[in-house]
Amino acid sequence: MRHGVPVLLCALLICSVVFGAVPAAGQPQPGETHLEVQLQDNGDAEWSVTVAVPIEDDDDRADFEAFSGRFEAGAVDIDLGVDAFERAAAQAAPESDREMEINSVRRESEVVNETENGEIVSEKGLLRVRFTWDSFARIDDDDTLYVDDVFNTTDGTWLPGLSVDQSLTIRSPPGYGGPSTSPIGADRGDLHWEGPMTFEPGYFTIVYPASSPGPGPTPDNGPSTALVIGAIVLSGGALLVGLYLLLVRRRADGSDGTPNDNVIGSTLSTELGETSDEATGGSKADVTPPEPDASPTEQDLDLLSDEERVEHLLEENGGRMKQAMIVKETDWSNAKVSQLLSSMDETGQVDKLRIGRENLISLPGEGVNEIKRDAEEK
Repeated sequence: MRHGVPVLLCALLICSVVFGAVPAAGQPQPGETHLEVQLQDNGDAEWSVTVAVPIEDDDDRADFEAFSGRFEAGAVDIDLGVDAFERAAAQAAPESDREMEINSVRRESEVVNETENGEIVSEKGLLRVRFTWDSFARIDDDDTLYVDDVFNTTDGTWLPGLSVDQSLTIRSPPGYGGPSTSPIGADRGDLHWEGPMTFEPGYFTIVYPASSPGPGPTPDNGPSTALVIGAIVLSGGALLVGLYLLLVRRRADGSDGTPNDNVIGSTLSTELGETSDEATGGSKADVTPPEPDASPTEQDLDLLSDEERVEHLLEENGGRMKQAMIVKETDWSNAKVSQLLSSMDETGQVDKLRIGRENLISLPGEGVNEIKRDAEEK
């Protein structure tokens, strides 16, 4: 290992330069370094920085064991240690307008061997520091989680890239699916970068919509869901009563009062202008059925604004839809639909009710706000 010291010094991580880290005295020269970020649903992030140190002989092992003992005790640190990330958080906090802190620091070390046919063929030491970065991500009112401004500083970004033998992994928060927006494709929800590569300021724009099906536990349906189901049942009952009263009034106006085996079906058929013998009690009504409303064509829909498109969808679906269904019908991104509905809710164009991890969207007057108030009072 000592023969490669000058080369390894020249290949130090880009992050060490950016963070302003000073190599610790007596620190073994690093090989591979991996940065891992496990996002949390409250916006925090659990970080893990692992440095692999090649061990080629007994002297290397002795040097590593001596350093690792002081490292675990907190007497010395690796180049990309806690101090480096505290500086990064201090630079990112003003740009993100969030209070940030590095805490819950843990240090670990171990020696691992690679064997072949029972023989040790290679050996390396691992130095690992773990910590929690408070308020790493931002969360909006719809619980959509964003990883973007945390990488910004007044001078650009504290993470301009990865060098050779350096990698970075960002994992989705519990209860969320993969990102709807990210600079690279996700692998089972995870984002992974391998050096060497550079990151321009603003490169990191990662969005995790709350409505995505995630690996976490299924949210419990609370009183709000029960209230919505009850309202739907009551609405159906009111429709049946209205149809029954309509039939009674029509009989009172001159029908022969002969019972119909399909009261609801007969009434609906008459309302729709159907003239079958069954629908009219045995004779065809001499009434021209009304012209059905023409459905808007795709060209007509293209002329609508985004807000008008949402209102049209709600009207077509009885005044209420789940937010996830609006995303599916419009083929828009989760982030766009979430921002659009939040804006429409603020201006009173729609009402929004949170049910577990889903949003129920309705036109004003559909009673969703009343359901929400009843649930809050209970």
